[in-house]
Formats: sequence, C-alpha cells, structure tokens
Amino acid sequence: MDPADPFKYILALVAGALGTLAFAPFNLWWCGSVSIAIWMWLSIKYSGFYVGFIYGLGLFGSGVSWISISMTEYGSASVPLALAMTAIFVAGLAIFPGIASLGYTKWYKRWSTTLGRVCLLTSCWVTMEALRSWFLTGFPWLLLGYSAIEAPFEGYLSWVGAFGTTALICLTSGGLLASLMDRKIKPMLLPMIILAGGLGLNKQFIPDENTKNIAHVTLWQPVIPQALKWRAEFQNQIVEGHISQGLPLDTDVIIWPETGMPMTESRLYSTLPDLESQLLSKKQTLITGILGQHDNRYTNRLITMGVGTGTYDKSRLVPFGEYVPMESIFRGLIAFFDLPMSTIIAGNRKQILSHGHLKFAPLICYEIAFTGQTRDMARFANIILTVSNDTWFGDSIGPYQHLQIAQIRARELGKPVVRATNDGVTAFINARGRIEKELPRFKKGTLRHTVTPATTITPYARAGEVPVVILLLIILTLTRQKEAFIAS
Repeated sequence: MDPADPFKYILALVAGALGTLAFAPFNLWWCGSVSIAIWMWLSIKYSGFYVGFIYGLGLFGSGVSWISISMTEYGSASVPLALAMTAIFVAGLAIFPGIASLGYTKWYKRWSTTLGRVCLLTSCWVTMEALRSWFLTGFPWLLLGYSAIEAPFEGYLSWVGAFGTTALICLTSGGLLASLMDRKIKPMLLPMIILAGGLGLNKQFIPDENTKNIAHVTLWQPVIPQALKWRAEFQNQIVEGHISQGLPLDTDVIIWPETGMPMTESRLYSTLPDLESQLLSKKQTLITGILGQHDNRYTNRLITMGVGTGTYDKSRLVPFGEYVPMESIFRGLIAFFDLPMSTIIAGNRKQILSHGHLKFAPLICYEIAFTGQTRDMARFANIILTVSNDTWFGDSIGPYQHLQIAQIRARELGKPVVRATNDGVTAFINARGRIEKELPRFKKGTLRHTVTPATTITPYARAGEVPVVILLLIILTLTRQKEAFIAS
C-alpha cells in the first residue's frame, strides 16, 4: 500500500460505501452502477490488490456491519470486542474485491482496449462474487445483481439470475466508463443495448400462474424478544400467544416463523395434544418452525400439522449462530460462542411442504440467499416459503436486505414467495418479485393474503449459471487482443 497517495484509497472507501445505497432499504440502484464504475476506474488507473480491498472495506463495512448487534445484544460481547470481530469479518469479505483487482493487474496486458479491460474487470468481479457465495459455506450478501428489482436490469433476472445480472450491470457501467475514458461514442453501444434489452425482457415476462388453485394464507408475526424466547419460564406465555392470536379461522394455511415454537417437535405434540385434530376439523394446515431431533442433537426444522404434509430440516447453518466451527477451540471462549441456538446440526429431511394443490419449497433463514439451493427446491414446488428470525439484528438494515433477496428469488424463478418472520419483515411477494402485502418490523399480528401458485419454469431455472459462464467467455474472447498477449 502506498501511503503517499491516499486519494485513491479514500475514493475506493467512499465508492464502496456508495454501493450499499443500491440495496434495501435505500434501493438507489444507480448507486451500485456508479460505485462499480469507480472501482473499475481505480483498478485500471491504480492496479493492485489494495484498491479492491479498500473498496470492499467500504462496501461491507457499511453494508453488513449490523452483524455486530447479535454479538453485543445477545452474545454478551463488549462493544470493543464486537467491533473487532466485525472488523475481522468485514476484512475477510473485502479480500474478494481485492483479489478481483489483483486478477485484473495480472492479466490486463492481454486486453489492450479500455472496453476489453472493463470486460476483464467484469469477469473478475463476477467470479469473486461467486467464490464468496461458496467459500467456507458462503456469504452471498450484497451481490450487485440484488439491486436489479425495479431497475432497468430487472428483466434479466429470470434469464441469467443474480450473477448474470451482476455481469450486465458491470458491463453497462464499464461501457459508460470506457466511453468517457477514451472519449468515444462507440463503447456507449454496449450499455444502450443492455438497458434496452432489460426493459424489453421485463415487459414480456409473464409468470405461469394457476388462478384456479388460489388459497388463503396467513402469516403470524409474534414479535418475541430474543432474550426471552428460550427461557423456560416464558414458554407458557409464548404458547398461549400463538394459540390465541396465531390461529385464525378464515384461512387455509397458517405459517409461523423460524422456531416459532421454541421447543422440540415431541414437546409440541405433548404440550398441545388437541392442536392436530383442531386443524383437521377446520381443514387447515399449520406450518411452523420447531426444533427437530436427530442422533441426540437438534435440527432447525419446519413441520406441517393438520391436512398438510412434509417436513424440512435446515441444511445450511449459520456459523457461530447455529454451530461453532472448530468447536473444541471456540466453545466457551467467550459468551458469543455459546448462544442458545449454536448446537444445531444439519438435518436430512428435505420434503416439499404440501396443502392440497399448494406445494411449498421450504427454506429457513439465510438459505434463501443461496440461489442454487432455492432453484433445486423450487423445481418441484409452485410457491417458495422462507421463514426467518431476524431479531438477532435489531433495528438495522440487515432484515430489509434479507427481504430484498427473497424478492430476487421470486423474480429469478417466476414463483411467489411467502416470508414469515418473528419480528419483520413478514411479507407476500408475487411471482414478479413485487411485495404485495407486508407487516412492518416489530408489529405483532397476522398477515392474510390470497396466494396464487405458479408453475413457471424460467430460462434461469432451466440453465442455472451456465449462460453466465458462456457470456463471460464470449466477452473476453471478443475483446482480447493477440498482439497484446504476444507483447506481454
């Protein structure tokens, strides 16, 4: 790092922070385009790892620092310790943009034109987004493609998914940058074609909805304080609240959030022995989060009661939140590593949850952020169901980003998403990715809506990430200069 030229690092930090404004709850999509264009310009002008790394510090430091709330509020960590742990996490994420800039530095001589170099930068960025979404279980948060809802790029989501849309946003910004840097009009053709294509695809997108099989679904948002949820003396009060307020009569399906009942499945049946028969008599289905049991350990589970069928165990667990990596080292070191839910194991039940013609693809908490898993589960379903407990992150921007990701999954796959959470944002999202009805954060109550199942099979649902790989290979091949390669 060159301390003699601080301007580039200050600009990189500010540009990264600007990128956060592209995502919920701000939804200023153009900020993402400007942000990535500045990163490209800095990477071209000042090559090396540190430009991308500092950019990543700005992006993730402003965009995901809300994870510290879980440490201070529920993990009994001191503020300095929480800040230090969050800083380490942010720095780890910032390595990926750093590697993207470094990759450009290693290979840019093979692309002699500015347009070719922004294509190389696009490939480096998308590759690092994909790697970040996979490495060490993955953290697919703040992917640039997530900013596409209600933006000119939205039409591409059902064709090439979030990663492909990231690539197209980068190419649009890069084309504009190349035009400005070279003072030529020709590179402007690329963003113009991409923007026109996105608007056209958005207009022609029509989900394959089955209006004959509509159903009334009710979501229950209980707003249980996390500090009280697992305390035995409050269990009767929690159960009573669920039964008295969370079981409306005028609905077909009732959905309670992740671990909506803070007890084991067997304990639920013994605590409420008449609940199953009551639901059957009303021809209702209850889907609730619960603790499953497997090999004397607990799983994070969704079960159906009443006329519905199916059981689902969470498979992608949150490090330190649901399990402790290298447990023999970290367990007991500080209180944060001994959170009440941190002894969960991945379960082996992966069933679609059904109620008549409704087939729910279940996903628990941040599983909705993994596009491949959502695509696999939704293949045999006509509704996507995600339940969560975002109480861990207080009144921060994290839960709104989580909701935005659910909108992206709906639009990618052309199927509605129902989202039940403990304290918000509980919402119904249609097959176009639009929020039709929602309960605001920290408001206790039920949310009832008519849900239309959809059997849409989008091009992205069929092909996955293959078109993205082909797109990146094509743009690199078309813009690479043999003379530059030989000269290097």
